[in-house]
Amino acid sequence: MLRRAFIAVALLASLTACGFQLRGAQSLPFATIQLGMNPYEDFTAAIKRQIATSGSTRVVEKIEDAEVLLQVVRNEKEKHILSLTSTGTVREYQLRQRFSFRLVTRAGAEIISRSDIFVYRDVSFSEGLELAKAQEDALLYRDMENDIVQQLMRRLAKAKMPPAAPEAAASAPAATASAPAR
Repeated sequence: MLRRAFIAVALLASLTACGFQLRGAQSLPFATIQLGMNPYEDFTAAIKRQIATSGSTRVVEKIEDAEVLLQVVRNEKEKHILSLTSTGTVREYQLRQRFSFRLVTRAGAEIISRSDIFVYRDVSFSEGLELAKAQEDALLYRDMENDIVQQLMRRLAKAKMPPAAPEAAASAPAATASAPAR
């Protein structure tokens, strides 16, 4: 028992010594975002929850209030047959989900060009368990959506915002240049 405790402490000490740290909430480089998605889907709610945990960014409904816009190009789910039995019935299939998006400023400047996130899960099939397999498919799709949300948040956190044009500094020299000299 004492030996196991010592091994556990030694393992934890070596993990912290190498710089290992659990991934926490990531701050996003913008203050407000508008999601170009159906607000009533569970997937949209999951994205909103993750953005809320970032602490520094909030989701807004109106484009006019947003600093950046998340434009969803494609969000598709599909089921693809992988193998058949000798009688021609499905033995194995693959659940796929593809999510494509762009991140642009309100003015239309592209921050993240079209980016694809593709996740899949392989599933075996049994004819006698159709109802159970339907429930398993729903759970796997939910898990895949969680993976997509995590990947999306990592990509949004790494976005490089364009430098803000200093409007006040640009208008100040113009005002002094047009003033008459005395």
